[in-house]
Amino acid sequence: MNEIIAEYLASHRRLVIPEFGAFVKKESGELLFSELLRTDDGVLTALLTSRGLNDMEVAVVVDRYIFEVRHELEQYGYCRLGALGTLRLEPATKTLRFYPPVEQSELPQQMHYVPQPDERRETKDESKRQDESRNSNATKTSTAHKLSKRPRKRFDMVMVVAVVILVAALAAIAYGWYVSNIATADDDAAIEELRVKPGQNVNE
Repeated sequence: MNEIIAEYLASHRRLVIPEFGAFVKKESGELLFSELLRTDDGVLTALLTSRGLNDMEVAVVVDRYIFEVRHELEQYGYCRLGALGTLRLEPATKTLRFYPPVEQSELPQQMHYVPQPDERRETKDESKRQDESRNSNATKTSTAHKLSKRPRKRFDMVMVVAVVILVAALAAIAYGWYVSNIATADDDAAIEELRVKPGQNVNE
């Protein structure tokens, strides 16, 4: 659309964008933009029709163009129009000011760069790839987290078995000590009873 407008204005003085505004070329060749001239004079429709579009397609193309320009103005404060120049929404007056290409150096430095359609498409594709990469990394992290829990369960089972073995070993040691000490004491008592005291008859 910007190319069509620029081509027409190369040999004409004015082109109205219905319900939006008009580009006006002064005798000096300076190009201006006026929000006051918004009434459809049929020129833009004729230009698009001559390129093979029907009335419905013309309406769609014009509405889409206006929507995209207004969206960028509201979103970023300005909109680049290709070789035509740049439209800027003045913060103080809320009016549109047009900057021809030779005057774009006057644009405030803090204004953000607005990608052209092809660049926006590439940016969206890049964002999509980044989202897919983040989702993939999140899946890998989740899987790794799940896998990291499995050794913990095995470790807990090993600890339980070790504790059981330790308790059994301690019980065996305690039992051995008990048997050893009690049995020895009983044997000593029995031997002591069997001993013959001095002066005592063995047959007694």
